[in-house]
Amino acid sequence: MIPVLDSRRMRAADAAAIHGGTPSCELMENAAAALVDEIRVSFPDWTRIVVACGPGNNGGDGLAAARLLAAEGASVALFSLNPPSGYRGDAAANRERAEDAGLEVVSLASRGGWTRFRDSLGASDGVVDALFGTGLSRALRGRAARAVAQIAGSGLPVVSADVPSGLSADSGRPPGDSIVAARTVAFAAPKLCHVLPPARGRCGRVAIRDIGIPRAVLDRQRSRVRLVERGDVARLLPARPLDSNKADFGRLAIIAGSRGKAGAAILAARGALRAGAGLVTIFCPESIESIAVSGIPEAMTRGLPERAGVLAPEAAPLLAEALGGFDAAVAGPGLSGGEGVRASLNAVLRLRMRLVCDADALNALSGNLAVFSRRRAPTVLTPHPGEAGRLLSLTPRQIQDDRLSAAARLAKETRSIAVLKGEGTLTATPSGRVTVNSTGTPLLSAPGSGDVLAGMIGAYLAAGLPPEDAAVAAVYLHGAAGQRLALVLGDAGMLAGELADAIPGTRLALSAAPEPRA
Repeated sequence: MIPVLDSRRMRAADAAAIHGGTPSCELMENAAAALVDEIRVSFPDWTRIVVACGPGNNGGDGLAAARLLAAEGASVALFSLNPPSGYRGDAAANRERAEDAGLEVVSLASRGGWTRFRDSLGASDGVVDALFGTGLSRALRGRAARAVAQIAGSGLPVVSADVPSGLSADSGRPPGDSIVAARTVAFAAPKLCHVLPPARGRCGRVAIRDIGIPRAVLDRQRSRVRLVERGDVARLLPARPLDSNKADFGRLAIIAGSRGKAGAAILAARGALRAGAGLVTIFCPESIESIAVSGIPEAMTRGLPERAGVLAPEAAPLLAEALGGFDAAVAGPGLSGGEGVRASLNAVLRLRMRLVCDADALNALSGNLAVFSRRRAPTVLTPHPGEAGRLLSLTPRQIQDDRLSAAARLAKETRSIAVLKGEGTLTATPSGRVTVNSTGTPLLSAPGSGDVLAGMIGAYLAAGLPPEDAAVAAVYLHGAAGQRLALVLGDAGMLAGELADAIPGTRLALSAAPEPRA
C-alpha cells in the first residue's frame, strides 16, 4: 500500500530526503523529468506547449520541465505569474537555466503579458500547469484565478505538476475554482486531493512518479490513509495449490432475500462463488427458496419460516443453530425489514463467526451501533452514504462532505471494518487506518452491484483472509471488474450478474498487464 500524504507530511518527507543526502535541486529536476515523461507517454503529439509557472517550487518544477521539453524539440511558451526576478533558491536556478537555454520567461504581471498568454494558448497543443502545488489552502485570487480561467477557456488538455492548481492537497473539497487536468503527475506519493471526491475528479488520470524520495521516508510519515495498488491485491490472493478442494476455501452462509427481492440473494451468492468461495448456502424465506435454486444452482439453499415473504421471528433460533458449521456469513441483501428480520440478525450477531452486514441488515440495526461493537468476532459493514448516514445519525450530504472522517468514525464506534461505498470506496479500521480504493467506474452504480460485493467479501472472510484484507481485496477486484466491462459497455448498461462473472478474469489479470482503465 502506498501512503497518501497531506501537505505537512509531504514537506516532512522532502526535508527528510534532503537531510538524507538527496539535494533539493535533484528532487526538482527529477520532478520535471517525470512531467516530461508523462507528456511524452500520454500526449506524444504535443509539439507546441504552454508552461504556466507559479511563484514557488512548483513553479520551479515547471521552469525545469520547460527547459527539458525545449531540449527535446518542443516549441515552448513559458509564463510566470509574478516577475521572474522574484524566484528564489532552486526555482531561481532553474529560471536562469531556462533563460540560458534560450527560453523567455514572460511575466503575467508585465505589460502585454496576458495578451501573449492568450495568443500562446490559442496556438498550442497543451498546457503544463505548474502554478501551485501542495501549499495551497484557499481559493485562488487575482492573477492566479485569471490564469486558471484562461487555461480553462482554451479547452486545451492540461498536465498538472503534483496538484492541479486551485486544489488543496489536504482535502477532497476544492476551496474554489481550479484547473481540471487531463493528467496529474503526483510527485513521490498521492495527496488527499488525488484520491478523495470531488477533487479527484479534477485530477484526471493520476500518475504517481518517483522523484528520489525513498519509500521508507514516505512510510515514516505515518499517514493514516493509504492507496491500494494492484500488486497489494495480487499478494493477498496468490495462486491456489494444485491439490486444492472446495473445503479449503471456506463455508459461507448468505442470509438474504425476501419476496420480490430474491435476486439480491442470488447475486450475493454469485459474487461469492465467482470470488472463489468453497461452499455457499443461501438462507432465505421458504417461499423464495425455489427461485434461489433456479437462479444459482451452484449454491445450496435452506428455506426458513416466514410471514408474508419476510423472515419470521421463529426463523432466528433455527438460523443460529444452522450456522454452527460455517466459517463466515453475509447478512442483509434483500432481507427487507420487520420483527423477524431483526430477531434473526440479532441471533447471528451473537454468534462468534465472521460476518458481513450489508443493506437491510444495516437498516434494521440503525441507531444501535452497540450491537456491532459488542461482537466478539470480526465484522465488516458495507454501507453506501445513505446507510452510513442512518447508522451515524447524519445526512447523506454530511457523509459525502467528509467521507474520510465518516468512515473512520463508523469503524471506531462499531469496532468493525467499515467499507464506505462510492467513488473511491474507503475501507476503515477501528484503529483509524483508511484504505482508498483505486479502481471503479460509473457502471458500478447498477442495481445489485453492492450485493455482488458483499458476497465477495464474505468469500474472502470464509477463506481465512484477515477482515481488512478481505474487504480491500474484494473492493479492488469489484472495481477492476467494472473497469474491464466498461471497455465494452461504456459507462452504463451493466447487469450485476455480468459484474460477478467478470471477477475470475479480473483476478487472473492481477499478475499480467495493468488493469484496463475505463
